[in-house]
Amino acid sequence: MGKVGRGVSFVFISQVFRMVAKGGLILILTRYLLTPNEYGQLFLTLAVLGFVLMFASLGLNKSGAKYAAEYRKKEPELVPDIIRSTYFYTVVATTVVCTVLAVIHRRIAAFVGDPAIGPLLLIGVAYIALKALGGVAAMFFQGFNRMDLNAATTILSNLLLIIAVPGLLILGFGLEGAMVGYVISSGVAAVVATAIIYVYFYEADSIRGTVTSAISKRVLRYSVPLTFTMGAGVLNSRIDTILLGMFRGSTAIAFYTLGKQLTEFLIAPAHSLGFGISPTFGEQKAKDELNRAASLYERSFTYIVALYAPAAAGVVLVADPTINLIFGSDYAGAVPVLQIFSLFVVVRALNSITSDALDYLGRARERAIAKGTLAMANFVLNLIFIPMFGVVGAAVATVITDSIYVGTELYIISGELPLDKGKLARSTLVIAAITAGMSTVVYPLVSFATTIPLLFGVVCIGGAVWLVLVALTDVIDLGSLRSTLT
Repeated sequence: MGKVGRGVSFVFISQVFRMVAKGGLILILTRYLLTPNEYGQLFLTLAVLGFVLMFASLGLNKSGAKYAAEYRKKEPELVPDIIRSTYFYTVVATTVVCTVLAVIHRRIAAFVGDPAIGPLLLIGVAYIALKALGGVAAMFFQGFNRMDLNAATTILSNLLLIIAVPGLLILGFGLEGAMVGYVISSGVAAVVATAIIYVYFYEADSIRGTVTSAISKRVLRYSVPLTFTMGAGVLNSRIDTILLGMFRGSTAIAFYTLGKQLTEFLIAPAHSLGFGISPTFGEQKAKDELNRAASLYERSFTYIVALYAPAAAGVVLVADPTINLIFGSDYAGAVPVLQIFSLFVVVRALNSITSDALDYLGRARERAIAKGTLAMANFVLNLIFIPMFGVVGAAVATVITDSIYVGTELYIISGELPLDKGKLARSTLVIAAITAGMSTVVYPLVSFATTIPLLFGVVCIGGAVWLVLVALTDVIDLGSLRSTLT
């Protein structure tokens, strides 16, 4: 896969580091520094800020990256204008959003059911501003196919996160200190990334006049469907946490967030693959090489299903001992959440390789309609399920709507690329058999996982069985997969 493989490798390394850093942070916070209620308050704040961040970026970063990828070879003189327009619009939107947040942060805290997070939201003004700028740079790195730079700034951000957040808590600054740690982490990485964009990709003597105006309008126009898509995604991923805070309180958020975070660790390799390959789809479409794009997607699809179907089954089986042994019995309420989310981890992984690909293929509008419709459905289901079933209801609502959405994405991309559906179906059936075989071996061993070393041993046995079955069936080329990621 050549250049694509190198890009995936860089992002994969950064995502592994991110997984380790955030996993360490979660472990430190849950076991040593925060109570379940405090943990819930911190992540309720981050959920609210994540929702607000949507209005600061407005899909502009992805739109700018899309046009940067499109023009960087055929008309490179226009790229600086794309960069300038994207940053200008983002700064304007961010300024408005941050001003509003600073004025009404107390009202927002009261509205979500926890007035105590008001000071955290005020600190979050800086978090929003820096996160928005950092997001623009990250998407331009993707558009320029410079995954090495994206990986470097991601590693920097997560290194600072694992140092600053626990450090400020240990020094006695409380949740306000933890929030400042998030600001430091995002801020330093954003400044470094923006400086790299300015020095290496921006030129002040670019073309001006009607051409610049036309490019600027294209960036703004294409950001509209992306804004709806991103807004729907944010609504889908944040509203459950916010509604849990309103109906069930911060402790319920702690259980829900922990289960969801552990599932997200599994998605990191898929995110790396999707982030790395998506600009290539746009380039190949521009060159009218749809067969190559289809082959790339088919291979990625097979890798994802082969990795994640067995992983999802394994997590369902070991969720109980994992939560109780590693995070403690205080967080036992996260077990059913982790099991439910694990059931659709394959769906989320497929979304990681499909969503950005559709944007670069120019199908952002269709994706926006689907995502917006299902985000509203998710909101309604959460309103119904959370009061009735608590954290389990929130998880079920997310699983239902995300599964339908990703099915829609797969339908759209199958119409855009000449995919061999029969081949994909055959591979999926073989992988289902592999998953069943691995689960049959692991299930009776779970009862012996009474300590962390024994739990690790059970996981290793499951991994070994998977590896043997994959090698015997030859459903994926292990050598090609290894070279792609390394």
